Amino acid sequence: MNDMSREMIDAFTASANMAASGITRINAELMNFGKTRFDTDAATAEALLGAKSMTDMLALQRDFMVAAFEAYAEETGKLRDMTIELTNEMVERVAKPLAD
Repeated sequence: MNDMSREMIDAFTASANMAASGITRINAELMNFGKTRFDTDAATAEALLGAKSMTDMLALQRDFMVAAFEAYAEETGKLRDMTIELTNEMVERVAKPLAD
């Protein structure tokens, strides 16, 4: 096997390892977000059950919806950035032997 072939195999192996590591980080992020959402949603449901009036209930629901929308938008951006970073790292690793 020539040096170029060996370099490419090494680059693809390193890229696959980066992918596995990146997917693990993304999965951890998703699990953390899911737990946070579950806790927040449960607390909101409890607060709704304890609401003293329809006005209080509507205010709780409104605040929940605004906060949930903001949390999902922030998480989407975070996951997008993590995915872009991972993709760039993988591409750089494979492209380097080709550029040499």
